[in-house]
Amino acid sequence: MTEPEIVKHGKENGDGMIIRYQTRKGTDIFGLGIPNVYSGTDWDLGPTWCYLILNECTTLIDTGRHGNAEFLETLVDLTGITIDEIERIIITHGHEDHDGNLADIFSRTSSQLWAHPIYEKMIAYNTAVSGVVKNPAFPVSCWHCPMPPEFNKNCLSYQKKRSQLQVDVFIGHREEPQMERWDFFHTPGHTPDSISILLDKEVLFTGDHVLPDITPHPSRSAYFENSRQVLPLDYAGQNRVYGLTNYLKSLQMIKSLPPEWLRVIFPAHRLFYKNKFNLIHDLRQRADDIIQFHIQRCRDILNIMNTGIYNVSEISVEYFEPSLLKGIGGKFLAENEILSHLEVMVECGDVKWEDFYDGIAKPTGFHRYEQAIRKYLSNDHIEVR
Repeated sequence: MTEPEIVKHGKENGDGMIIRYQTRKGTDIFGLGIPNVYSGTDWDLGPTWCYLILNECTTLIDTGRHGNAEFLETLVDLTGITIDEIERIIITHGHEDHDGNLADIFSRTSSQLWAHPIYEKMIAYNTAVSGVVKNPAFPVSCWHCPMPPEFNKNCLSYQKKRSQLQVDVFIGHREEPQMERWDFFHTPGHTPDSISILLDKEVLFTGDHVLPDITPHPSRSAYFENSRQVLPLDYAGQNRVYGLTNYLKSLQMIKSLPPEWLRVIFPAHRLFYKNKFNLIHDLRQRADDIIQFHIQRCRDILNIMNTGIYNVSEISVEYFEPSLLKGIGGKFLAENEILSHLEVMVECGDVKWEDFYDGIAKPTGFHRYEQAIRKYLSNDHIEVR
């Protein structure tokens, strides 16, 4: 992959940066580095990369973390386009660092909102849920948010404004509504509504699905039982959208795209970091590396448990570096990562719950997780043309 042109330099992690790439068909793509700062932490994730596409319909992919609408508008202006010229906004998934400025930007344009059908269900409030959820007074996407209350209160105004939006065009798996140059793929697992986007059979926008250097947090399979009450009917019968195995299955699916379609891969994070581009040159290899990383994590967790540590909190302290456990949400996110892997090992019989609610599980002596994951992945592929 050829490095994109730098239009505007920013910080060494990519904040405030503008890059440009032109496809072989002449489509201009501008990458905009929108700050992605978690207050109360010292995490440096780099910016959320939002993408402005100039072709038959001026399109913005994602809008960045909430509170940065003016920052986003300034970067858009520097590309030679004004914010009110945007005709379509596509959301890759409903996390606050991706759709955070959506309501503010949407109010300044006459653009259409495109997203997966699940997205509209996720951003709505629904207090009629049965069963136990952590945050029942929040939108569906936040019912099971692992972050603590002091963090979640920062999102309240964004969530209220977002809940009033309506999706104009629903993006389904392999649907291309009146758009010959665009292909859309439903790639759930990080979130149930995650999509990846292919432009001009050349550029793949992966959102959080495939990232260089880091991996996204997988969702929990346990979330499905509550969420199925509000999911579109096509997704409510069997869990195909939550959990680590569904994330890995989405990776397996997207990596089977023809390599000649993947001249450029634009992720939502770490595209530019530590003063250099951090490009994904081989999607298949990167997807395989991520799959193997999660298999290895299952192995590491079992090894920790075999030392007599069975509590999720204690496992996370043993597994993660201390720096990743710092800040408002570090501990909670780490424990959620461990739980997503324990779910896989419970399902295949390598681990059993002693006390689910206190996060206490014990190993059974089996090591079937890799075989179970490989078998699950072997049955999926993607139809290509």
